[in-house]
Amino acid sequence: MEPIIGIIENNSAKVAQMLNVILADEFLLYTKTKNAHQNLDDNDFYRKLMLFKGQYEQLESTMDSIAEHIHSTGYNIPVTLEIFLELEHLAEQSPVRTDGLAFIHELLEAHESLIIRLKKKAAYFGNELQESGVGRYIIQLMEIHENMMLELKIYL
Repeated sequence: MEPIIGIIENNSAKVAQMLNVILADEFLLYTKTKNAHQNLDDNDFYRKLMLFKGQYEQLESTMDSIAEHIHSTGYNIPVTLEIFLELEHLAEQSPVRTDGLAFIHELLEAHESLIIRLKKKAAYFGNELQESGVGRYIIQLMEIHENMMLELKIYL
C-alpha cells in the first residue's frame, strides 16, 4: 500500500492500525451518546435531548474524519461491529437509571478515558514514529472531546 498523506511509508500500517482503534472507541462513544439521547427520561428533557443529539452528530463527523485519515494511509477501514468490539477500549455499560445525570456521568467517564488514550497516542505518533502531522490530528480529536466534556459538565 502506498500512503498518500505524507506518512512515512514504514509507518503507514501502524498509523492505520492505531487510527482503527481510535475509530472503534469513537463508535462505542457514539453508541453510548445515541443511547442517552434515545432513552432519556428526565425533567430537563428537551435541553439534554438536544445536548446528546448535538454530541452524537459531532461524533459522526469525527468518525468520518478518522475514516478518511485511515483511508489516506492506503489501508481499509474495518467497519463491522465484530471488529470494532475487538479493537475498542471503552467499557460498554448499561445504566440502571435513565435520567440525564446518570448518562452524563457515564459519558464524561468515557470521554475522559478516551482523552487519556489519545494523549498517549499523540505522543507515540510525534515522538516514536516521527509523524507529527498525525500527532497534531490526534490532539485535535482530544480537543473535540474536551469541549464535549465541558458541554456535559454544564448539566452537573
